[in-house]
Amino acid sequence: MQAFKRLFLSRKTILVTIVLILLTVVAGFIIPQKFSTPQREFQKWQDAHSQWIPWIERLGFDHIYTTPWFALLLSVFLMTLSFSAYEQIKISRLKTYGKVMPSGEKGIPVSESRQEIVKKARKKGYIKLYEDLDVIRLVKYPWGYWGNVLFHIGMIITIASAIIIFLTERRGTVNIIERRTHFPESAWLAEEHGLLVDKLVLPDSLTLETISPEFWETDEIKQLTTALEFTDETGQINNYTLHINKTLHYKGIEIYQGNSFGNAFFIEFSDSEGRINNEILLIDNPKKRNKASYSNFNFFWMPYLLKVKYFADAEQKMMDSNNPLLVMRLMQREKIAAELQLKTGEHGRLGPYDVTLVHVARWGNVICVKNKGMPGIFLGFFIIISGVSLTYFMPPREIYIKSSDGSLFLSFRSGRFKSLYREEFEKIYKSKEGRRSA
Repeated sequence: MQAFKRLFLSRKTILVTIVLILLTVVAGFIIPQKFSTPQREFQKWQDAHSQWIPWIERLGFDHIYTTPWFALLLSVFLMTLSFSAYEQIKISRLKTYGKVMPSGEKGIPVSESRQEIVKKARKKGYIKLYEDLDVIRLVKYPWGYWGNVLFHIGMIITIASAIIIFLTERRGTVNIIERRTHFPESAWLAEEHGLLVDKLVLPDSLTLETISPEFWETDEIKQLTTALEFTDETGQINNYTLHINKTLHYKGIEIYQGNSFGNAFFIEFSDSEGRINNEILLIDNPKKRNKASYSNFNFFWMPYLLKVKYFADAEQKMMDSNNPLLVMRLMQREKIAAELQLKTGEHGRLGPYDVTLVHVARWGNVICVKNKGMPGIFLGFFIIISGVSLTYFMPPREIYIKSSDGSLFLSFRSGRFKSLYREEFEKIYKSKEGRRSA
């Protein structure tokens, strides 16, 4: 057991673990993560780094925080913190209740009695924690000894809560079109779950009633408000409003408004043989009223790459418009085979197809999360802050009254900022000889 403890308390083990965790976090920033990266951006990054994708997927670098090896790293770090906290508790307990004599310091001679010095020290907030025939030990703010203990305990709670989250958290994101429903059995656009749980399943059907963007005069998004509707098995309907800074809690699931939204274009394609294919094109909202938003689509029935762009307003006068302009191109390798511009209800010829823009609706991104460890994260941070506050704002100050050869001597010690508190100590003794010695 001692060898096991020494292993986890060794400086090498702690440093290696911290470095590996930091490298993992950095990798999580560099490599797009499946869940947190928009689907089109994630696919674009994969296409640009196709030679690395097999290794990235095999090692789980595209979903780092739900991999077994990351949970193992956190578990090792948790063990080192636990052993360190145990040692800190022993040290703090000794400092609080033990004799803890300062080495090599005789002290300042005083003529007053022990009782008088203790009385004066108590008026300054000092507490007598130890006494024998030779030494009296008084401490101001003895709870400051426990700052490091609280810091370690807070870290333990935070790391343990993080492990619980990574092992049990379930997340799903979905793009929903207005008046469309995501059923409990429906597939997620992106999904991620911990090692000990299955994928997230909504308790009830989720319908996006409306999504209402608001824009500043600079065309930047001001607010995005979503009206949601949950329908349970009995047909009971519950209505909620969600926006970027408002989280919805529903039957143990936290629901967030995603940043992605745009227009969904309902297109009807009819070929020369009369075969009809209906497609829905979900495209992100343009960033400016005079700039288009772009996307590419591949359909199994179409031998072309369909490149599309659209302007929020056909006249490019506003961002929130019911009259967007859709531009479609059929690409045959690098050449444009055909091009067509459409507004709602219009139809035209695009290469070998008759195309109709049947309808346009808004779509929005909704993120659903279910986890059990977030309260522990907040509790851990609160304890960490408490420990740091005790350490730096309430450093313990110690006064020793020592008997030697029939005389009394005073000595003072402070773990931090000793010069700041020296004057406080000087007010406790008053002999001229003591002041000269100081």
